[in-house]
Amino acid sequence: MKTINFEALLSASPNPYVLLDLSFTIVGMNDAYLQVTMRRREDLLGRNLFEAFPSDPDSTSYRQLRGSLEKVIREKFADHLPLIEYAIPLPNGQGFEERYWSATHTPLFNHASEMTFVLQHTVDVTELHRLRNLAKSTVLSSGPSALIETDIFRRAQAVQQANQALSEERQNLRGLFQQAPGFMAALSGPEHVFTMANTAYLQLIGRENIVGKPVREALPEVVGQGFIDLLDRVYRSGQPFVGRSMRIFLEQNPGDGQEERFLDFVYQPIWATQPDGYHDYYNQRWYEFTGVPEGSTDGDAWNGMFHPDDQERAWSVWRHCLATGEPYHIEYRLRHRSGEYRWVLGRAQPVRDEEGRIKRWFGTCTDIHDFKQAQDALRESRERALRTEEETRRLASILAERVAELDAANEEIQRFANIVSHDLRAPLVNVMDFTSELEGAQDEIQRFYRAVQQANPSLISPETRAAIEADLPEAIGFIRSSTVKMDKLIGAILKLSREGRRVLASEPINMVQLLEAQRHSVAHQLHERGAELLIESVPDLTSDRLAVEQIFGNLIDNSVKYLHASRVGRIVVRGRDLGANLLYEVEDNGRGIDSKDFERIFDLFRRSGVQDQQGEGIGLAHVRALVRRLGGTISVSSRLGEGSTFTVILPRYISLSSEAA
Repeated sequence: MKTINFEALLSASPNPYVLLDLSFTIVGMNDAYLQVTMRRREDLLGRNLFEAFPSDPDSTSYRQLRGSLEKVIREKFADHLPLIEYAIPLPNGQGFEERYWSATHTPLFNHASEMTFVLQHTVDVTELHRLRNLAKSTVLSSGPSALIETDIFRRAQAVQQANQALSEERQNLRGLFQQAPGFMAALSGPEHVFTMANTAYLQLIGRENIVGKPVREALPEVVGQGFIDLLDRVYRSGQPFVGRSMRIFLEQNPGDGQEERFLDFVYQPIWATQPDGYHDYYNQRWYEFTGVPEGSTDGDAWNGMFHPDDQERAWSVWRHCLATGEPYHIEYRLRHRSGEYRWVLGRAQPVRDEEGRIKRWFGTCTDIHDFKQAQDALRESRERALRTEEETRRLASILAERVAELDAANEEIQRFANIVSHDLRAPLVNVMDFTSELEGAQDEIQRFYRAVQQANPSLISPETRAAIEADLPEAIGFIRSSTVKMDKLIGAILKLSREGRRVLASEPINMVQLLEAQRHSVAHQLHERGAELLIESVPDLTSDRLAVEQIFGNLIDNSVKYLHASRVGRIVVRGRDLGANLLYEVEDNGRGIDSKDFERIFDLFRRSGVQDQQGEGIGLAHVRALVRRLGGTISVSSRLGEGSTFTVILPRYISLSSEAA
């Protein structure tokens, strides 16, 4: 049954997926996975992944793949392999074909928060990898064909890197949704079908299996209480509803009767297109791109935004997809707010329930105008370069398809991240506002309580005393601290996401001046702790100034924060020339780091040692991401109680080939 549910959910996806249990046994896969691996479903189901796709256990690819899967099971976080070489068996025992893949491994949990499966999403990047090598060969190293390396392939690399970063952000935002202190759920369609619900919501209603059910079926006791009418009104009008101290009767357990509750909540209209193709939602980026008033393209009015020569074709393809349930995939010219028609890639995927019925369509539009122009330029150069004409045509076609797919995936993940981050912050702001009102009410209760205590203490029971003096302040304090922490986490993640998409700018950097400025910024903390920061010989480099400032600012700030209280603090920054690369060290005599934490401190939300300093566990993850964007590496060596040394290796001259056009 689990295999059937998996295939029903992923059958429409064009991307390859395989589902593994915790012993790496294959329990399900979609058709796209069978196509890229050239295997049959009956040959894979029930077999261990490494038995179905054998390789040398001592090979790098085997260790990479197994290490990634074991890491997901051990740490219960998604892991990404940007590039792994893994040969696949050819049909009828004809040997093996060398292929290169990009793989993401995602843990799946049941309602009891127990990890049950690992979902592997793979993308075949063999052609992109071969194109990189071909573009660096002497045949394409100069002349018009060098456009492949300098323009198109650079964009492909950048989109792939952004896609990985956004995938990580999506997982973090999903985690925040589940861990939110307030109860949250998402509904879809006029029947208000549950599509998501966090742990707090499930605890509130006292039941679990509600996803895929309409509110009338999942919570029958609320039908006659007016809440369905409220949901209908919000769905029709698109206007949110804020409820304060609303009375509701919920049946926590079957047969126990209904329990009276008073709730503050928000119905916020969102998460697109109805099953019949009626467009009822566009995000803000659509309106920013087109410049049209909100709501003016609802229904079938969207077709009027296309170039007249593309309207009938786009409408015909869309009608075909609505009739067959096939994914929508088309290139057309869309009117920009400037009045210019720009080429975009339009994609839409149906979302189905467990019976395979389409409940919604979610679509994206990706601006590929610059790519189309580059493609035209490449076509012209191909005609002039007769000796490479055939090969260039094949590579350009393959690359166009890959870049378009990566662009679309990037846009889809970005849209999801924006929606989830907005939907997390909106109810969080309401919770913080309600908490302020509770604090004001608490002051009034305290004044009344003291007056009664002075006038007639016998009226105050022990339970009342405990509730007013201990329970209420403790509960309000917990809500306040939790919401503040969550607000900081959301802000930090969005900042990290924005930084990951910022275009780097290369300039010469005087490292002594940069580090002196860093020393000045922490001078007050150094003085308070009686510590010193020494700057020894450091080589200059040409790189992105803001990124370098953030890297060393975070490392120096961490060293100051975790100095040892029993001795005079000493922090030293030094560097040396390695030729094409430069090595920098930030050494301190602070608390030190346990060797088992050397890798995990660079992961999001992971920290080491006693947590007596403020922080969200994001700083070092941000540092590692920045170092990698600059083309470098970072590592740490340390001894507990003695100190730590962070080593950063950066290229002398930054390469911007991985930045988006």
